[in-house]
Amino acid sequence: MTRRNGDRRHATLYDFRDLDLMLRIEDEANAGGWVETSDLAEALGFGDDLLPVSQRLSWMRRFGMLEFDRERRLWRLTDGGQRVTRAKLAAAQSRSIEALDDELFVEVMAKVGQRYVHGSPMLATMLRREFLYGTRPR
Repeated sequence: MTRRNGDRRHATLYDFRDLDLMLRIEDEANAGGWVETSDLAEALGFGDDLLPVSQRLSWMRRFGMLEFDRERRLWRLTDGGQRVTRAKLAAAQSRSIEALDDELFVEVMAKVGQRYVHGSPMLATMLRREFLYGTRPR
C-alpha cells in the first residue's frame, strides 16, 4: 500500500483513503479507542518509519477526523470520525444507488454538493477528499 519516491515513503490521500485509515485506527485501537503511531505504522507496512504516518494523522487531526493526546502520544477518532466509520449503506440502499442511470448521478452530485456546503466542516473535507481519491489519475 505504501509507495516509494526515491527513499521516501508516503501516506498521502492517494496512498490511503481517509476512511480506510479511520477504519484501521478502530481496528488497532485499545479499549479506549486510542492507538499509538508506531502500532498504526506497523499495521500499514511502514515498520519503524513513523514520519509518513505521523504527518498524515496530523493532517487528519486538523481536518477534525482525529484527536491527539499530547501527554500519552496517542490518536483516536473524534465523535464525528466515529459517526463516519459507523455509517454503512444497507445492501438495499447500495443496490438502489448502483441501479441509478448514469445521468441521475448529476442530481446525486448536486445533493452531495448541498451536504458539502451545509454540513460540518469535517464532513465537507471528507467528501472533497473522497472525490479527489476516486478521481485521481490512474
